[in-house]
Amino acid sequence: MTERELLRSIRFWLIIFIVGLILSGITAFPLEHETAWAAHLAAHRAFVPASVAAWLDRVHLALDDESMRYPFLAYGTDWLAFAHIMLAVAFLGPMRDPARNKWVLQLA
Repeated sequence: MTERELLRSIRFWLIIFIVGLILSGITAFPLEHETAWAAHLAAHRAFVPASVAAWLDRVHLALDDESMRYPFLAYGTDWLAFAHIMLAVAFLGPMRDPARNKWVLQLA
């Protein structure tokens, strides 16, 4: 593998990692809406086992109850999402120049 191919491969995997971090961060914000959507979808699809649909509904009800009774707990998922996005930003340097910013990769 040439140096150019190695650099291309490193950048490719870093982009995949960054996109994954951003997507996992963004999806942590609207948990109530996502679980409501998933529970509704599972309840109306014949290919989803009843036990899975019931579990998704239970998860949604728990999140809904938690947000009404203890809204401050949502800050935990907000900070989790923020941390994922900030970690993705930290990997932009190694994506541009992996050799000069290898300390980020070694730290991770």
